[in-house]
Amino acid sequence: MKFGILTTTTALLIAIGFASGVKAENVSQVKQLLETKECSKCDLTGAQLAGVNLSGADLSGADLSGANLKGANLNEAKLNEANLKQAKLQGASLIAARMHGVNLEGADLTRANLTLAGLVIASLKNTNLSSANLVGANLEGADLAGANMRNARQSVANLANVSLRGGSLSGIDVQGVNLRDANLTGANLTGANLNGSDLTGANLMDANMVNVDLKNAALP
Repeated sequence: MKFGILTTTTALLIAIGFASGVKAENVSQVKQLLETKECSKCDLTGAQLAGVNLSGADLSGADLSGANLKGANLNEAKLNEANLKQAKLQGASLIAARMHGVNLEGADLTRANLTLAGLVIASLKNTNLSSANLVGANLEGADLAGANMRNARQSVANLANVSLRGGSLSGIDVQGVNLRDANLTGANLTGANLNGSDLTGANLMDANMVNVDLKNAALP
C-alpha cells in the first residue's frame, strides 16, 4: 500500500498538534491557523505553537489559554480581546501586535519583545514581564496588578491610568514614561529609572521607592 507524502502543513500539524497533546476537537482549528493565519475566535486552548511563524495572523477573540507560544513570531498579529491566560510566551516576538483588551493573566512573557505593541486596557494580572522589551508599547489603562516587570525595558510609552497594585517595576528603565493617574499602591519600584516621567495624580501609597531616580519627574 502506498502512502502519499505528507504536506509540510500536515506534517507540522502532527508535530505540534497530535504529538504535543492538543485536544482533538482543536486540531482542525490549529490546521486552519497554520494554513491561513486566519483564526478569529478559534479554540486553541493548550495549543503547542512554540517557534511557529504567526506574523500578521488574525487571532482576535481566540482562546489561547495555556498555549505554548515560546519563541513564536507574532509580529503585527491581531490579538484584540484574545484569551492568553497562563500562556507560555517566553522569548516570543510581538512587535507592533494589536492586543487591545487581551487577557494575559498569569502568562509568562519573560524576554518577550513587545516593542510598539498596543496593550490598551489589557489584563496583565500576575503576568511575568521580566526582561521583556516594552519600548514604545501602549499600556494605557492596563491592569498590571501583581505583575513582574523586573528589568523590563520601557521608554517613551503610555502607562496612563495603569494599575500596578502590588506589582514590581524593580530595576525597570521607564525614563520619560507617562504614569499619570497610575495606581502604584504597594508596588516595588526599587531602583527604577523614572527620570522625567509624569506621575501626576499617581497613587504611590506604600510603594517601595528605594533608589528610584525621580530627576525631572512630575510628582503627584
